[in-house]
Amino acid sequence: MRGRSFWHILLVLMVALVVGACTRPAQQTSAPQPAASPAADLGGREVKVGSDTTYPPFEMVDEKKMIVGFDPDLLAEICKRANCKATFITTGWDGIFVALSQGQFDAVASGVTITEERLKTIDFSEPYLRYGQVVLVRADESAIVGVDSLTGKKVGVQTGTTNDEKASSLQKEGKVGDIKRYENFALAVKALINKDIDAVIIDSYAADGFINISKDKIKKVGEPFTSEALGIGIKKGDAALKAAFDAALTQMKTDGTLDNLYKKWFVERAPGK
Repeated sequence: MRGRSFWHILLVLMVALVVGACTRPAQQTSAPQPAASPAADLGGREVKVGSDTTYPPFEMVDEKKMIVGFDPDLLAEICKRANCKATFITTGWDGIFVALSQGQFDAVASGVTITEERLKTIDFSEPYLRYGQVVLVRADESAIVGVDSLTGKKVGVQTGTTNDEKASSLQKEGKVGDIKRYENFALAVKALINKDIDAVIIDSYAADGFINISKDKIKKVGEPFTSEALGIGIKKGDAALKAAFDAALTQMKTDGTLDNLYKKWFVERAPGK
């Protein structure tokens, strides 16, 4: 009896160990990721949004005189989640951040790059898109094949943009000839088509937007030569607006809404589509 009890107990212990070993991985399975926190309720607040509406596909005025584009759709979705109403106000790029700082707007949405210099005077939402700068030339151009082909060439940019800063930096290095600065990129592209300049340095997504509306007159050459992030400019110190926008953007990244907006404006409307 005593010997039989020992082997019986040993067998039970072995079975328990085997069962425990088989079930342990299930206990270590990671818990599902929690859903993004809801956006703060802004109580129906009107949010005045300054925007240079000459910058397709980010923002433009359509044939019905309506402001349309990626940024208006983005702000509409943010406000749907944060209980606010975005009102876009067309304004020139030059001075747009000063106007924001002075309280003429609550926010700026216009394909705005987040930079350390701008963060000194305004706040930004979390980044919602990354891009690179590219070179835009006439469709029949063969000598310029990228940024390294701009030595001695006349280049157009929009005043006060990171493209302007990059062109100036390249010029100091002897990699760009004359720089022609324009009030907006629509004028720069028009000058390119009219052969007043040789190339335009512009953000990659905006280049696609202008290619779309220029009927095979222009093209991109080379690869993007910077990597930058876009965000919504917010009046310095407006913590409630920033918190609401950040929470809404986090939701939109998590549930796929931001991807869908990207596909709508930057894939489905890509050149030739």
